[in-house]
Amino acid sequence: MSSGKRHKQLILIKIFALLSIIRWLNILLTIFAQYLAAIFILNPNKSYIEILSNPKLHLMTLASAFIIAGGYIINNFYDLEKDLVNRPEKTLFGRIVSRKFCLNCYFLFNTIGLTIAMLASWRILLFYFLFALGLWAYSHKFQKIPFVREITASLLSVTSFFSIGIFYKYITIPLFIYGCFAMLIIFSREILKGIESYKGNAIFGYGTLATSLGKQKSSTIILGINLLAFIPVSSLVFHYQLYLLSSILSGIILLLILLTYLKLIKHESEQNTHTLHKFYKVVLVLIICLVVMIPAYRIG
Repeated sequence: MSSGKRHKQLILIKIFALLSIIRWLNILLTIFAQYLAAIFILNPNKSYIEILSNPKLHLMTLASAFIIAGGYIINNFYDLEKDLVNRPEKTLFGRIVSRKFCLNCYFLFNTIGLTIAMLASWRILLFYFLFALGLWAYSHKFQKIPFVREITASLLSVTSFFSIGIFYKYITIPLFIYGCFAMLIIFSREILKGIESYKGNAIFGYGTLATSLGKQKSSTIILGINLLAFIPVSSLVFHYQLYLLSSILSGIILLLILLTYLKLIKHESEQNTHTLHKFYKVVLVLIICLVVMIPAYRIG
């Protein structure tokens, strides 16, 4: 094999490794959610063509893609040693690219993202500057503090979605309530991730609820958070009569409660924890798709 061909193959491998680090599928789902909100909720009186013909909307979603990718890169940069213990098969693939290269990509992606955000609007630029700062603070400081780690990760996950409301200068009340529901589900998932990666977190001193309180108590907290998720669902029923959406969300909560009890509390094991985490991923995709069922009540 010629040196030129080997060089091309190495570049291709590095690209795939970088895509793995930035969690490209998660980024696509976030962008998909932003477009769904823009089309079905925040512009009730406009046609799809009119909404999608706005170049600033595409600039905003593109900016979010680069900023979020930068967040995943800096998180991977700080978590490398821990991930070698928790996810050795995935981390070894990511190590094909050097830490220096990852750091350079982090600064490059943030620069590109903020530049694009500036072209969209000054509000989006300010939002994504603070968002990028929050992602760095989480990776560098907050993820070693129990509870702060989980709640910060949840807030950042939901905040990336609400950037679309900032772009259009308002957020509907049902969308905000739905965001609270999503945040509770993400919060319980973050605690679950701490249980799943307990070994590496304990070895390298990462403060999670699991390492601080133990797996059993953390599992009970997950159960309690899932029960709290009924509060925003009830609000969607009593205030907006969203019976079908609330029924689906209630079904999701009941399934999460049942699986949490069976997989974590009654028969906790590494495999059961991993299975439950996969189910959470499916739930989050479903939550994104269900955004289209939220009515376009405008406030402000």
